[in-house]
Amino acid sequence: MKRLLLCILLVFAAACGKKEWPQPVVSDELIQINHIEARLDQGCVMINAKLGGRLVNLEYFLVEIEQDGCPTCPFTPSYTQKFYPYSPRVYRKENSFIFTICEPLPAKSLRIRLKVDNTHHIIEPALSEIVTLEPNTP
Repeated sequence: MKRLLLCILLVFAAACGKKEWPQPVVSDELIQINHIEARLDQGCVMINAKLGGRLVNLEYFLVEIEQDGCPTCPFTPSYTQKFYPYSPRVYRKENSFIFTICEPLPAKSLRIRLKVDNTHHIIEPALSEIVTLEPNTP
């Protein structure tokens, strides 16, 4: 009887622990934006981003554009566009991704930032540096 009581107590004690879903090791699952450049080409904005890290975790890109903003002010995008990594609108070559936006952006200058979202939602999106494009003057 004592053994039975001891076994029941051990089972209850083992069941009282905190149970959680396993979490990914953040440092192993990160995506980095190693380099970003942008240019204007025939009225379209072309963005080239070179990524590093665990690209298998890439969920989507968010291109954020601020039109005619103050270069020293906080970045406040007025236009955003989402791209999925394997969509036909995204050109990929190894770890480089190229996006083209041909929407009319009636601005004299553009500031551009890229956000890369991770499939592991506990990991914050990777943010690029802000790239400034000035119009070509003839």
